[in-house]
Amino acid sequence: MLKGAEPGADLGHVGFRQGVVFAVVSVVVVAAWVQPAGAGRRPAPMGMDRPPTSPTSAVPLRTPSGMVPGIDVSHWQDAINWSRVAGSGIRFAVMKATDGQHYIDPTFSSNTRQATANGIAVGAYHFANASRNLNDAVAEADHFVAVTNPSVGDLVPALDIEQTNGLSVTQLRAWVKAWLAEVVKRTGVHPMIYTSPYFWQSALGDWQWFSANGYHVLWIAHWRVQAPTVPAADWSGHGWTYWQWTDCVSIPGIANCVDGDRFKGADLEAGEIARVQVSTTPGGVVTSDTGHLACSGTDGTCSALTDPGVTLTLRGDPDPDAVLVGWTGACAGQGAVCSLTSTGRVTTKAMFGYPVTVTRSGTGGGSVVAPGDGIDCGTTCSAVANSGSRLTLTATPDSASGFGGWAGACEGTASSCTIDVTAPTEVTARFDASVSIAADGAGTRFAWGRVAADGALGGSYLVENRPDASVSFAFTGGRVTWYSANGPKGGIASVAVDGSAVASTSTYSSSPRFGVGHELGGLAPGSHVLTITVSGSHAPRSTGLRLGVDGLKRGGTLYKSPSPLAARWATAHGVPGAESTLISDTPGAAAWLTFHGTGVTLDTLVGPDMGRAAVSIDGRLVRTFDLSSTSVATATRSITGLSDASHTIRILATGEHGHRGRGTSVAVAGWTVS
Repeated sequence: MLKGAEPGADLGHVGFRQGVVFAVVSVVVVAAWVQPAGAGRRPAPMGMDRPPTSPTSAVPLRTPSGMVPGIDVSHWQDAINWSRVAGSGIRFAVMKATDGQHYIDPTFSSNTRQATANGIAVGAYHFANASRNLNDAVAEADHFVAVTNPSVGDLVPALDIEQTNGLSVTQLRAWVKAWLAEVVKRTGVHPMIYTSPYFWQSALGDWQWFSANGYHVLWIAHWRVQAPTVPAADWSGHGWTYWQWTDCVSIPGIANCVDGDRFKGADLEAGEIARVQVSTTPGGVVTSDTGHLACSGTDGTCSALTDPGVTLTLRGDPDPDAVLVGWTGACAGQGAVCSLTSTGRVTTKAMFGYPVTVTRSGTGGGSVVAPGDGIDCGTTCSAVANSGSRLTLTATPDSASGFGGWAGACEGTASSCTIDVTAPTEVTARFDASVSIAADGAGTRFAWGRVAADGALGGSYLVENRPDASVSFAFTGGRVTWYSANGPKGGIASVAVDGSAVASTSTYSSSPRFGVGHELGGLAPGSHVLTITVSGSHAPRSTGLRLGVDGLKRGGTLYKSPSPLAARWATAHGVPGAESTLISDTPGAAAWLTFHGTGVTLDTLVGPDMGRAAVSIDGRLVRTFDLSSTSVATATRSITGLSDASHTIRILATGEHGHRGRGTSVAVAGWTVS
């Protein structure tokens, strides 16, 4: 029988977990009477909270196959050597924790800590002091939960009700119901009920309400029998989970005999508190059908304790404009509702997301992809991306287009764009049709090289070495004089006015001579164009084809180092497929293209005769390319990521050779604008 609180015991509110992972508390309705083993015998008074039975009547520990052995203890067992208890094969222990509204068992903390340290699963029970005041039941339940702080892996909590305290069946039912409901409210776990067959039948009228309404775990006290009698119609078909099969079993490490218990099943986890942990991405809320779990993406992670082995239903509700992408972990699938079985530690994740829509615009074609994120677009595509995720979109133009830039959530003209998905997101990728331009097509212009010389009319002169290279000047009137820079490598110049050949002039001299005049007269009044071309013919005794233009006299005025109306590089010869390629090997020779777009590609040649080319955009040097190679081939050099505006690209022959040749030539085979 209940002895009550010991004199001098600490009645204050004391915490006992002290860092110990405490097993879930069992709700035990401790029977005040145990069903007799033999028919016709009077029931014997009993309860868990009592002095130990004389060790002379102790029985040895024996556990049938398919069951797990355990014990229940309180301060009556005095000091316990839990290492020896664990060595005996005991796998679980239920500790007395509280009594009434204030008392705390003085051995609860140490027993819990030491048993756990020795690998024994632990639980706790509350010794009830039933009364007609249901507020007392709530207060006792609150006291019990505050002291024990049930956690995952603990045995299911228990209520020890050994005395009716004069209450009727109806009153006792109401008190037990109030205590159990408060524990469920505080923890989310339905406690187990400890009782004997006779006590349940007599004191609670063999009531099935508990067993039929979630309190499925029964701890039955029935001694010295082969199998316990289970009240309430075999506990509404659930049977017993824990069985106190004796009040006196001998266990090493405990001085006197102790109550012996068994768990039905080989896996004790089925009788322990479970925990469901849910993590979410931003964009929605997850709730459970029990009401004990509710978390959102701003929380990140939430968890709730649950009964072992029950089916829990979770629901994911997205925020406005968001969608539920799906579940991972214990839940699976895409539906808003998922179910899982709560045994042990169960984890799942709800992933919310937002639609990401990509639209393609412009006159060209191309694709936008985000590998692994479901975006693979032709014209328009949409996918749902996890909220909080980072997507990298890559735009790839087709062979006849160029990438023009991003709009919407992406900006700039780089081919890749990274976005953080925190709301519905729209992106536009523009592709512009590529335009192929011949080497000397619309928007192009060329310049000969210019060589500084002290004797030159203006301190420098224009020069080219390759056949077909030409330079043109505008003038007005019937007479014009052009001045050559002659020398040992001087070639023969072909001179034309308005496209008609008028002279063939040698520029050879045994030593450098500047300002050598060549007058053309007898022309019709009006505007004319003078064109001077490297003929490709050697002058007598000359060692080269070089042609230098030092000045121009028109309208009676001498122009030193004149700026030409137009110039053209020579046509590359002897290179398959390069018939329209223009080439120069003169330092300072340049080619320009003015275009509107976001990118440009230069088609050029590489080979042993090729040198270095400095490429600038809008006057800013981008890169100097080494065009030298051991073999002749065509190659491309691209510049992308420009603003959608008008630009000018310039290719300048530096006069330097590369790493794989001794030549200095630079060639332009064509341009592609995107």
